[in-house]
Amino acid sequence: MSRHPTTQDTSQATLGDTSERRPSRLTWWWKAPLGALLALILFVMISTIVFGATRSDTGNPPAPEASSTESTATVLISPLTSPRELSSAPTLPELDAEILSIEEKYGVTIGIAMTSVAGVYQREQATWYGGTLRAGDALATIDVPMALAVLNQERQPQQRDYIFNRALADNSSAGDEALWAFLGTPEEAAAKTTRVLRDYADHRTTVLAQTSGTYADAPYLATQWALDQQSQLMAAMRCDYVEVSPVLTKLNDPDPDRWGLQLLPTAYAKGAWGADGSGDVLVRQFGLIRLSDGNTVGIAMAVSQASKDPAIGRDAITELSAQVRLRATGFAAPNCS
Repeated sequence: MSRHPTTQDTSQATLGDTSERRPSRLTWWWKAPLGALLALILFVMISTIVFGATRSDTGNPPAPEASSTESTATVLISPLTSPRELSSAPTLPELDAEILSIEEKYGVTIGIAMTSVAGVYQREQATWYGGTLRAGDALATIDVPMALAVLNQERQPQQRDYIFNRALADNSSAGDEALWAFLGTPEEAAAKTTRVLRDYADHRTTVLAQTSGTYADAPYLATQWALDQQSQLMAAMRCDYVEVSPVLTKLNDPDPDRWGLQLLPTAYAKGAWGADGSGDVLVRQFGLIRLSDGNTVGIAMAVSQASKDPAIGRDAITELSAQVRLRATGFAAPNCS
């Protein structure tokens, strides 16, 4: 049953008396002069501002200070300066026509990229593209940055020259595995190889530490590596010849089964072939080539084919290499400053 207040309810009576007296206490506000009220309000505002400005502790935590440990551990993966504006790549209509002709002749799809020789972030000319293929599984061409990652370690393999020769010149899968194993766990090896690519301004490619399917036992082979990034890596490596010569010179060793760029004088090349994710055969090769006008460029080529015979793709790249050397002109002179 609800309770109703009566005159005998002391608490309710007390509240009622208080509420009746309150208006009489506040009537002075309405009777006070307007000027006095404004002066009082202004005094309160000024006092509040002065108190807040001079108070040593505002009650908020101080702004965090940068930790020296955290700042030194931060890894920069992009240039600190804005990318320079590049001049246009040369126009090569005759080479474009030859690419179409070779594609039709061998029943393949071709991609090619060429980059003028320049140091990291020193390139002044855009990369030239031909064909339609732009990227694909790296296959054993990933051996080159893997070998550079080995070269970067303080401790070196006792038989480094032998391992480099097997992986880079002999195209031995055992050589690939030796490079990968020396770099540590799959995660460590992938991170160290990716770091090399970042050092050479490749901020798109990430080396795989694991994958499924055909290359589950060698995940690095399935790394997606674009042709332009390959050609730019090789163009920049040429400027670092002294430091990377243990790797680069292996790409110029005589090969009894030469093809593609290996048939050209003074060229450096690393090639590979294998099945890609769609089941087609991918043949790719990249390196350094001296053109007929005397300029050297970094070059990367790839051929995708439905045929399971990699000899078709190698023949197509061999023919394309000869045409490139003859018809590619207009590339910027080396800039290794």
